[in-house]
Amino acid sequence: MPDETAPSTPRIGLRGSVIRDPGHREEQRQQILLAAARVFARKGYVAATMDDIAHEMGVSKGILYYQFRSKQDLIVAARVEASGGALSRLEEIAGGPGRPAERMAAALRDLVEATFSELSRHVILTPTALGLDEEHAERIRSVERRYEALLVEIFEAGVDAGEFVAADPKLTVFTLIRAAESPAFWYQQGGRIGRDDLVDGVTAMLMRSIAAGARA
Repeated sequence: MPDETAPSTPRIGLRGSVIRDPGHREEQRQQILLAAARVFARKGYVAATMDDIAHEMGVSKGILYYQFRSKQDLIVAARVEASGGALSRLEEIAGGPGRPAERMAAALRDLVEATFSELSRHVILTPTALGLDEEHAERIRSVERRYEALLVEIFEAGVDAGEFVAADPKLTVFTLIRAAESPAFWYQQGGRIGRDDLVDGVTAMLMRSIAAGARA
């Protein structure tokens, strides 16, 4: 009896090559996300086009549309990839052992270290996306809200334990996050301050700013 099974659709990789290993498709997806993040950071989401992203990679737009339906899908995927990874790490920190101050220090250290990830750095450098429809914007906001809520819980536990200054939790957490991400805007590798010293220094300064006895 003849085999009537239709051949599977080949997976097209960069420059038109066939992807035979599903793992390569994920590799291609990561390459697209990184290229998109670079372009969004450089031009802004509104001004950037799919042509710009394809040119950044040196591929046709068809390669992008094979993985993502639209520019909105691309920026959401890039932000969720970066923020979702940070959220997973924070969930582990928040649910782990240690005093609130120890968990907060670990969380802030992770945020500072994330600025050395190329994808995370470019996502941080991209202003909050305008022009997204409500569905796409909510996908980004939901991850960010969950992250902020966990950090608020750690901060409030520290206040209750007498480890942190009594201050507005949401305002404090928002400020801590932005300060921890700030090296993405100014740090240059190979300069006077090394990576480890930067992470240690920024983390220590932020922890001192919320320590009990600090001025609220």
